[in-house]
Amino acid sequence: MEQKEKNITFELENGVKVVLCSADSSASYVGLFVASGSRDDNGNLGVAHLIEHAIFKGTMKHSYLELMDEIESVGGEMNAYTSKEETCYQVSIANEYVERAFSVLSEIFFESVFPERELKKEKSVVVDEIVSYEDVPSEMIYDDFEERLFEGNSLASNILGTKKSVRGMKRGDLLASYRELYRPERLVVSYVGGENLDDIRCLIEKYFSYSTDNQKITCSRLEFVPRGTLFETVKNKKTHQAHCVLGAYAPAITSDLKYATSLLTNILGGMSFSALLNLRLREERGLTYNIEANYTAYSDVGVFAVYFGTDYSKVPLCKKVICELFEEIIRDGFSGEKLFAYKQQILGQLAISDDNYMSLMVNNAKSLWWYNHVDTIEEISEKINAISNETIKKVAQMILSPNNLNVLIYK
Repeated sequence: MEQKEKNITFELENGVKVVLCSADSSASYVGLFVASGSRDDNGNLGVAHLIEHAIFKGTMKHSYLELMDEIESVGGEMNAYTSKEETCYQVSIANEYVERAFSVLSEIFFESVFPERELKKEKSVVVDEIVSYEDVPSEMIYDDFEERLFEGNSLASNILGTKKSVRGMKRGDLLASYRELYRPERLVVSYVGGENLDDIRCLIEKYFSYSTDNQKITCSRLEFVPRGTLFETVKNKKTHQAHCVLGAYAPAITSDLKYATSLLTNILGGMSFSALLNLRLREERGLTYNIEANYTAYSDVGVFAVYFGTDYSKVPLCKKVICELFEEIIRDGFSGEKLFAYKQQILGQLAISDDNYMSLMVNNAKSLWWYNHVDTIEEISEKINAISNETIKKVAQMILSPNNLNVLIYK
């Protein structure tokens, strides 16, 4: 067992990875990080997301209502999400009831049965979710953009699937994917809370030491190879305003340039009003109400994207202003004083997020899976402080150059 400051990491005999973190809290935050997502749908579009919905609907031992009552009757909360490469299940609960969280999460991971009646209802819920999502062009455009960017690879797939694919999903489809992907060697159990960590370790060993069989299944993913051709596409969506995404391939999650890319993205379009894109387009020129920059890192590639919404007649000017800003950064980067200030800003945001125990629990699980190590906030701060202006300019050339930018517009 390895201990570094307040994080403890170890691995069970069946391959389950575990990270424990002590916090001065009256609540416990427990999560299962499953290394499978829509990228692993294998042509069965939306199956990973539907599993996330239906996995709560009954196990070999308990019904859906019994499982929920275990958590909710003592004021606990349960939630989940699916992304392209992961699915995460989260429980927050008072410390004294933490064993219930491990018991319920263990059951859904090892013993879900996907009752036909419940599955039928949940498919209807997911179809409604798809319809609702299609009414929000500012969200849908990101998926359309990635569909073009990753064309020919499973990364292009929409996480939710389609109405047709979800309606056509059979119980056998879910069970096959569940048995293939929900295996101990693809699982990280993460804990943050106020309970004694030795006691938590005993609970995890009690509830997660099961072995489904002695065979380890290697799920193959087609590695993505970036294309050399760009696209600039306009789609007529009959929206009240134009929606636009400009973006490029970016460093993967294991790249040494990940932190520099995150810093540059935060400088350009983070949550603060002082983000450069917000200042240039909204505050100085009044061109848009909403503009943001995002960086998503996958296992073998990343995506940098800028989104804005505006009147269609203003789109060319917005693109011109954005590209002028990008060219400045590629050419000059930032002065030492400016770069130091931007680093202090992101480090302050990091300190605040470190106090969000649910977020910390999920981030710890991701770090252990991808790096087999969980950085402390001090280690992350050192990496951010070490970013030079030359590194920023190198990343800017990669993700901001007009020669690398793809464009998708809804009008």
